[in-house]
Amino acid sequence: MNKFFSTKILIKENVIESKRNFIAKVTILLCFLLSIGFGAVFFFQHIYPLNIIFAFFSGIYLLAWMMVVLKNALAAKVLLYSSMLAQVFFMSIVLGSFVEVKVFYIPIAIVPLLIFSKKEKVPLYVLLFMTGVNIVLINSFIHIYHPDQIYSIETYQNINNAFDITSMLCMIVLAFLFLQLTEAGEMELLEANESLSKQKETEQKNNFLLKRAKEDQERMNLMKDHLFRIISHDLRSPINTIHGLTELLTNNKLSKEEEALISERLKKSTDSTNQLLDNLLSWSAFQINNSTKPTIGNVNIKELIKDIFKQLEVKIIQKNITLIEKVDHGLSIYADSNMLEIVVRNLVSNAIKFSYQDQSITVFAEKKDDQLILQVKDCGMGMPKEILGKLFTNDKSVSREGTFNEKGTGIGLLLCKNLLENCGGTIEAMSIPKQQTIFTIKLSATNVNNSNVSTKSADY
Repeated sequence: MNKFFSTKILIKENVIESKRNFIAKVTILLCFLLSIGFGAVFFFQHIYPLNIIFAFFSGIYLLAWMMVVLKNALAAKVLLYSSMLAQVFFMSIVLGSFVEVKVFYIPIAIVPLLIFSKKEKVPLYVLLFMTGVNIVLINSFIHIYHPDQIYSIETYQNINNAFDITSMLCMIVLAFLFLQLTEAGEMELLEANESLSKQKETEQKNNFLLKRAKEDQERMNLMKDHLFRIISHDLRSPINTIHGLTELLTNNKLSKEEEALISERLKKSTDSTNQLLDNLLSWSAFQINNSTKPTIGNVNIKELIKDIFKQLEVKIIQKNITLIEKVDHGLSIYADSNMLEIVVRNLVSNAIKFSYQDQSITVFAEKKDDQLILQVKDCGMGMPKEILGKLFTNDKSVSREGTFNEKGTGIGLLLCKNLLENCGGTIEAMSIPKQQTIFTIKLSATNVNNSNVSTKSADY
């Protein structure tokens, strides 16, 4: 019980609780002033014992106010409401049915709902129960015992009128206090919603970061597995071949024809390994940097393709391939030149790899519908549908040997797709087995320079 009555007003209360304590203080002050006022009038008019009742409860309300000052808010509230019930009970016994004391029940019933918080449910329910008991006792006493008339009819009428006016004034004050409590509740609700929104936003950001970190980790794990696979199989195999061929050359027991043949095989293995390393390094850098922003510059498409043709000249001569370039001199685009070079070089290299002796490869570029379209076409082995559907993935089954048994790198087309998507581009493939294969690159042509460039379709 001591702990129950010693609940202190905290220095930092929430808005609603602070407002309820304020309403309790106002109610105590109101009851004290009314009791002093009525008590003084009843003493002046010699209306006994109402003068004693109001004087006594004036002291009780003063005690409740002292409890508030001592920051014992809960005890002050309990004393306030108990006193209001007791005062109305004694007034009803004295006045009987000659005065409608019931007019005070409405404001009295409202008070506990305004001053008690959710943490104070127990005293609230107890006092509301006492209110019901109080009403039953008052009505039972009046109807059973019928108290005698002790004042004049005029006095009863004056008291009744005064109580009616006082009850109405109390209702107005309580209504004003209720509005203040509602506003405080709305403010607290808004603050809670704002805090909840910020918390939710923070959680969403954290979830996004965690999800991104998880995706990055999964991507890095996949990349690691893929790199180990390439290093353990694709890279080790040509290096072992180069090592074996080198040992044969150093033995000095070979004829000139055998040396020439081994040198040719050594050159092929070296070229294949070099291309694999180039693609492997480019793809690894792209994955580790997680699609870093491209370095944009003006790229002349015709010059880019001619440079790539020169880089692949040895392979072209080996198969006697004819390279056909259909690009206007004035066609250029603002793009990452390194990215575009890697993509086109891979496509042309693949076209050479899967082309037969004495065939031709055509590279065509044009501006069409606000897009730069670049196509690489060969008339070689072609691809079946089952390979075509897995072409731009990590699936090892799509890697095939070329027409001269050239080994596949395994990541060339995947690298092309990743690089193009990083720049907002796309790559598509169309193929007819044993007839032709066409790779089509599409890049946004918003920044394409196109001086006197024809926009006709590819003439294949």
